[in-house]
Amino acid sequence: MVKLFLQKNWLIFLFFFTLILITYGNSLYNAFLSDDLAEIVQNPKIGNLNYALTNYPFGFIRPVLYWLAFNIGGLNPLFFRLINIFFHTGSVFLIFILFYLLKQKRLGIIVGSLFAIHPAISESIVWISGGGYPQYAFFFLASFVSYILSIKKKLFYLLSLIFYLLSFMSHPQMPLPLFLIFTLWEFSFGNLKNNWVKSIPFVLIAITYILVTLTSLPERETTLQSMHYQQGGIDNPFFLIPVALTSYFELTIFPATLTLYHSELTFSAIQFIFRAIIVLIFFGLTVFCFKKNKFIFFWSAFFLITLSPTLTPFRLNWITAERYLYLPILGLLAIVGWGFDKLSNLKNFRQISYILLATILILLSGRTIIRNVDWKNEDNLWIATGKTSPSSPNTHNNLGDVYGRRGDKIAALREFQKATELKPNYGDAYHNLANTYLELDQPDKALENYQNALKFNPNLWQSYQNIGAIYYHQKQYDQAIEYFQKAIQVNSKNLNLRLNLGIIFLEADQKEKAKEIFNLILSIDSNNQTARQGLMEANK
Repeated sequence: MVKLFLQKNWLIFLFFFTLILITYGNSLYNAFLSDDLAEIVQNPKIGNLNYALTNYPFGFIRPVLYWLAFNIGGLNPLFFRLINIFFHTGSVFLIFILFYLLKQKRLGIIVGSLFAIHPAISESIVWISGGGYPQYAFFFLASFVSYILSIKKKLFYLLSLIFYLLSFMSHPQMPLPLFLIFTLWEFSFGNLKNNWVKSIPFVLIAITYILVTLTSLPERETTLQSMHYQQGGIDNPFFLIPVALTSYFELTIFPATLTLYHSELTFSAIQFIFRAIIVLIFFGLTVFCFKKNKFIFFWSAFFLITLSPTLTPFRLNWITAERYLYLPILGLLAIVGWGFDKLSNLKNFRQISYILLATILILLSGRTIIRNVDWKNEDNLWIATGKTSPSSPNTHNNLGDVYGRRGDKIAALREFQKATELKPNYGDAYHNLANTYLELDQPDKALENYQNALKFNPNLWQSYQNIGAIYYHQKQYDQAIEYFQKAIQVNSKNLNLRLNLGIIFLEADQKEKAKEIFNLILSIDSNNQTARQGLMEANK
């Protein structure tokens, strides 16, 4: 059966693969960016399998894949990005198989092609750290296809449960409501009355992971507040949902403005009312199709269900992010594909529909190829984001880094100042602003901004360190010692902090304390020549 299926459809799979290769070929050698640096480049345990397995059974798949990529090619981003390409290609194949099982092969080709190259979901594929989205989507689609196949062969039901479990091991949040898709499927195309019991194991798996997710919410909230300086609280869902949904409609239909930070979400009353009306029409059509067109009803509901984890009023997500759209866009593309399929069935419009589809595929693929260039390196990404997200403080902070690396300290200063104006509690931006003042030989302003950084983020050990360094160069040794000790309290495993503290003790003629520190360092790193030399000086 499988062999016959492949013999009949291998050209279609080759077409999908070629389409993806053409569209994403220019992204394969893009650099590690943003979260990639902390997760991969700066992770000393990236090549340690035992470390990769520490999250078993929750979320261990991706660390193991990173371990494999590292052991194949070292810190070569190509091998890490191929993981995302693999899951994306697999998702496209599964989308075609899904529609093939529905006896809608031509629709499967249309939807699979649109999904393969759509620029609105390219962030999840090009950005290595965004790869959890195609990964969980791949396993869920495998679960969904297996569920449909289980009608004829019971073994596929077990496979469906296993793949569903793997989707949770790929992403902690997005798969939570997906058990509803199986019930929705039975209601729309199957036999809910006879098969509702089949959904119970999926519900139990989801409940288990909901409980796990609830235990991790405080940590998630702390991370958002400490690293992203996001204020806690609850957003108005009557504002959030129309803004989010219409933003995703816009990204799907006209993906001109692609950005890492969708910050331009302030609208006039008229603009908001217009967006709210569009959402009400979408909800109305979904309800109308409940009886009139089960296909459109199912895929509209699919879009809403798969997107629902990001539409909560709790400030645990961004209002809009392209990576959130990875699986939900399938619902919208299925409806668009249905329209093309119906148009092609009309004799007088068949040729026009094919030309129109080919044109759209070329335009979408071209837009993705252009977007891949934005993800080529840090400079490209933040300059592009600066054009699309001028009200994002994160954007200005990262642009400051770009200008700083280029040697334009005044431009860097301007960007960091703008970041702190937009987000007055932005500790990292104050730290970077202080660094720039220090490079401009203005230590007083540097000290002021380091203190501001610590006011809003007491865990910025680098600010304590740099304040200590300023006092050291000013020969104010007591203050320098105080701040280096504070830095060590935050980052106790950093031997360089202890080494510098030992040097300060030595300069302050506190040789016993200096010897104590140098001996501690040598007990951990016996080859540390600086500590050995410092110990010799302290013993004189």
